[in-house]
Amino acid sequence: MTLRMANLQFASFPLDWIRGGTLGTRTDLVVSRFAGWLEPEDFEYHGVNPKNGLGIFENRRTGFSHLHDFDPGPIERSLDKVREKYRRRSERFYQMLERGGRMLCVYICRSAGPELQLQEIDGCLRSLSRAFPRASFDFLLLAREEGVPFAERKISSPAPGVTRIAFDYYDPERDVALELAAQAIVELGVTAVDYRTDAERSAFARDRMRQDRDRKRKFRLKRKMEKYGVDTRLGLFIARVKDRLGRLFGRRRA
Repeated sequence: MTLRMANLQFASFPLDWIRGGTLGTRTDLVVSRFAGWLEPEDFEYHGVNPKNGLGIFENRRTGFSHLHDFDPGPIERSLDKVREKYRRRSERFYQMLERGGRMLCVYICRSAGPELQLQEIDGCLRSLSRAFPRASFDFLLLAREEGVPFAERKISSPAPGVTRIAFDYYDPERDVALELAAQAIVELGVTAVDYRTDAERSAFARDRMRQDRDRKRKFRLKRKMEKYGVDTRLGLFIARVKDRLGRLFGRRRA
């Protein structure tokens, strides 16, 4: 979400919507091309995600939690659908890596967790460089330093190819203040190549048009509800019927 706000991400990749795992675990999965990471016997069901109605599944082997993928209940119900989704995302991901160029790994330390150590970052960069020799890798680390405001953030290069930005980006709702994190990245001057296909760009444009229509429709609906002093669609329907009946019978009496 931070990268999208910074206009650096245009379509989803495999690691975007999962939680957990270490930098080492994530690097190993990328290098292994996600071999065996969706085996049903590795998953444990933890109920329904109240935010989206999907199932919460934890992978005991990798330490990842999937909160945005599987339907509630037995994992077999939606396993094929989820595998196909991640196949598409992985295909896009590896096409980009194999094409080569300069790649930036971005890691935002969550407020409750410890900061990454340089040894971990160095191991990540070495593994990626060996696996994808056409690409060169840099690393951007956002570290939380309590009490340091955004305007006084500290930018340093603790090792070759590594940039560290430190300030207090804690947000009580999301844990990370996404807008501030995005702004910190934007102000580094980082830009990204649009890696989408023509079909994906067209689908994105259609989706944006649909979202714009939905926003306008919701805005009009909100204005109508405010006009009639109601807060539900049913209440609006009843109020409008009463209004029309009142005007109809009023004309008849006149």
